[in-house]
Amino acid sequence: MSKNWVLKKHNNTFFDWFKDTIFADENASKTLRKLPDGPKRNVITWQGYDINKYSFYTKAQGDKSTIQNSGVTLRAKSQHFTSVHDGNPCVASIPYFGFIDEIWELNYVKFSVCVFKCKWVDNNTGMWTDDVGFMLVDLKKLAYQNDPFIMADQAKHVFYVQDPCDERWSVVLHWKIIGVNVEDDDSYIDTYVTPFSTQMTPNIIGEEEVDDIHANCNDHDEGELINIV
Repeated sequence: MSKNWVLKKHNNTFFDWFKDTIFADENASKTLRKLPDGPKRNVITWQGYDINKYSFYTKAQGDKSTIQNSGVTLRAKSQHFTSVHDGNPCVASIPYFGFIDEIWELNYVKFSVCVFKCKWVDNNTGMWTDDVGFMLVDLKKLAYQNDPFIMADQAKHVFYVQDPCDERWSVVLHWKIIGVNVEDDDSYIDTYVTPFSTQMTPNIIGEEEVDDIHANCNDHDEGELINIV
């Protein structure tokens, strides 16, 4: 079978393999044994979440604020095929850009995991780099609906500024954390960000209920956010 077929088969059957393997391994840790059982059916959702010295909002909550905190980026390494017949895929590290649609806290009884459900820009038709090196994205050209989730600690902050030359496109700009050195990059600008302060009451929801509580969950070292040139 082609490598493309094998990769898809692997992705589709991994969970069953993982479950059988873990339960058959007497030396597996308690944490690993909890993962195949899955989290509780009721999910705590948040409108805001602090992690890695970043403050994140869902897009719905961010639209109510003067500060844009819902933009995220992730660099993922994966195999890329030029076509279904490609027998020699290349492994590449590709940046993805999008915004947070929902924030879920999954409860595995012994521990909890926060994940961001995001909407991602199509890398093929919704991204390009201009002549001076700025990344531009079309936030209406979305893709990867079957793979929306990332771990909260994987997320990096970005925000989008509408291109004055073409309103269809937005320029990607990056936050800078105080005390963290980054390479000089024209995409970093000076902006002071005030961390939000909200109540801590979460909402336990079922599948059909909507959470409209703006909550802030702290899971990071305290610090302020700025951008630098």
